[in-house]
Amino acid sequence: MTMRMPAAALALVLAVFAAPGRAEMLGHGAMVNSVAVSPDGRQLLSASWDYTVRLWDLEKQAELRVLDGHTASVNTVLFLPDGRGALSGSWDHAIIRWDLASGRETARLTGHVNNVSGIALSRDGRWLASASWDRTAKLWDLTTNKPIRSFEGHDANVMQVAFAMDDTQLVTVSYDLSVRLWDIATGRELAQMTGHTASVNAVAVTPDGRTALTGSTDGQIKRWDLVARREVGSLAGHGAFITSLAISKDGRYALSGGGDRLMRLWDLNEGRQVLQFAGHDKPVWSVAFTPDGKRAVSGGYDTVIKLWSLESGREIASRP
Repeated sequence: MTMRMPAAALALVLAVFAAPGRAEMLGHGAMVNSVAVSPDGRQLLSASWDYTVRLWDLEKQAELRVLDGHTASVNTVLFLPDGRGALSGSWDHAIIRWDLASGRETARLTGHVNNVSGIALSRDGRWLASASWDRTAKLWDLTTNKPIRSFEGHDANVMQVAFAMDDTQLVTVSYDLSVRLWDIATGRELAQMTGHTASVNAVAVTPDGRTALTGSTDGQIKRWDLVARREVGSLAGHGAFITSLAISKDGRYALSGGGDRLMRLWDLNEGRQVLQFAGHDKPVWSVAFTPDGKRAVSGGYDTVIKLWSLESGREIASRP
């Protein structure tokens, strides 16, 4: 079982990474599993194997608050649409709802019987979808914080989930190599799409809800037409396992992170890589765009969070 890092060891980690002038957000004592940018682009949430969620001032790259309530690795985190609340999912099987002003837990969503590996929100913020190693995805009503539907059919761990098709469908990805499409109203499986040759770890859906990107341990990023329910292309370049995907608000660009320690920027219209971002010492575990599409955030296995300019391809130093 994973234990908290002792204070002395954490201090050593911070001393190693906190070299003067480096544009990094330091504070986690273990790998950063997930990053999310607030709707106004001013704050950042990060989730870590150190059992914590942390809230950051993105411009100053300064830690504002530690959210401590999970009893195991925190794998996934997101902001609620108003920017004042958050949700996080953990190896402890729970999803916690947080008030960011106070740092307090306001609700605990229970129902999964294994690791909660991914969460996603509907556009109106009413519905939450979760993915779990119990081989299911679940739909939750955030007005009651209760589960209302379970999606069952995967033969292995479900890794991530995303809303699609005007929030009427869900896309799930799994260690069973499949990408599956589900009807939210009934819980019925609509399609099973195959093509990856290893576990599928990441999914992101374009803003129009009609196209999905998936990333796999086979090193491939595949593109799926969710209307035709078939593969329509791929993006190659990482040469190592893919851990995370994000799509810009305008749907033009995608970010990917992987085992090659790089974050990559892709032009989805042209189907090509635009930039790659090197700076992490270990695999990049999570990536996110800022709402204006001008910056990106990456979180790594090396415990470090970095802020990048998508125009220059360079790290952005903190502001006083």
